[in-house]
Amino acid sequence: MEWRTTTQLLHQLQTTHDDDAWQQLCAVLRPAVVHFGQALGLSLQDAEDAAQETLITFLKALQAGHYDREKGRLSHWLLGIARRVILNKRRHACGQGGHADTAFWESLPDDSRAEATWEAQWQRAVLQRCLAQACREFDPKVFEAFQSYAMGDVPVQEVGRRLDMTPNAVYIAKSRVLARLRALEAQFEEPI
Repeated sequence: MEWRTTTQLLHQLQTTHDDDAWQQLCAVLRPAVVHFGQALGLSLQDAEDAAQETLITFLKALQAGHYDREKGRLSHWLLGIARRVILNKRRHACGQGGHADTAFWESLPDDSRAEATWEAQWQRAVLQRCLAQACREFDPKVFEAFQSYAMGDVPVQEVGRRLDMTPNAVYIAKSRVLARLRALEAQFEEPI
């Protein structure tokens, strides 16, 4: 799969009906919205429904020209859409369950906690996309050394022994993959 930044994907979706661009964007955005919905108290099914509704609302607004990069990051714009959709789902669920309105409002996280939760989900989505791309770009042995040592907390000597690499080669693998991950992350929302 070709690496495209979110800006490139958004541009494709604004100018054409590109199913591949939409699928790539959904692969990044959907998990973040689902986890965010669950963190705000939705069941998995309701969070999945909220993600679907959020993404449809997002695409319609994007195609109508409502996203302006100069006004802020994509993640903040999507946060606003997702939060409205999720709160509406929660409000609807509380109304059907017979809970008092005060219980609904008291159970909501404050704005700063909700934003921190969203930011964590967004960063996880970005990292997953960057890791998938780095995995495609590096030799499997180099990427496995990085994963084992940098992400799996396996001691460098054990990684080297298992992959038939010197400790220095493991350190170099970690450094190269981390540098590429940083570059991919920087590209992720770069302006056109």
